[in-house]
Amino acid sequence: MAGITALCAITLLLGSCGSDGCVENRNSIPRAQFYAYGEQDLALSVDSISIYGIGQPNDSILLDSAVAVTQVYLPLRFTQDTTQYVIQYLQHSLSSVRYNDTLTFVYQAYPYFASIDCGAMYNFNIDTCRYTRHVLDSVSVIVPEITNHDVENIRLFYTVQTAVPDEE
Repeated sequence: MAGITALCAITLLLGSCGSDGCVENRNSIPRAQFYAYGEQDLALSVDSISIYGIGQPNDSILLDSAVAVTQVYLPLRFTQDTTQYVIQYLQHSLSSVRYNDTLTFVYQAYPYFASIDCGAMYNFNIDTCRYTRHVLDSVSVIVPEITNHDVENIRLFYTVQTAVPDEE
């Protein structure tokens, strides 16, 4: 009987150890959403784009010929103070590399201890965002502090054509 009690106690102790107590996201990744320029609340769905990193050590394709994209996560490198991405447009009339847009984020990374269960991670403060304007109209960093909370940090604006109502 004492053996069974000891076995149950050990099982309970071992079951209580581990990282299962962490229910939070363990990564701090900025989320960018697409919008129509001039209409802050008009979110866009972008078709036929690829997004990849510049100077990344491994495969850095975030989106590959994606359709109906409304948002994208753009990871930052904690070992650097700059990360760059290329937005490649795959629509027939925009498929030339001369239309590709480049996003450059300049930031500061800092370690953040979340909890015993979740451990430590890196958070970021975006200082500057530079971008080309081949197809992209503008970029706005609306929440420069990048934490593990899933919030919209960046807005990518595109000029869109709106339908002109028929005149009678």
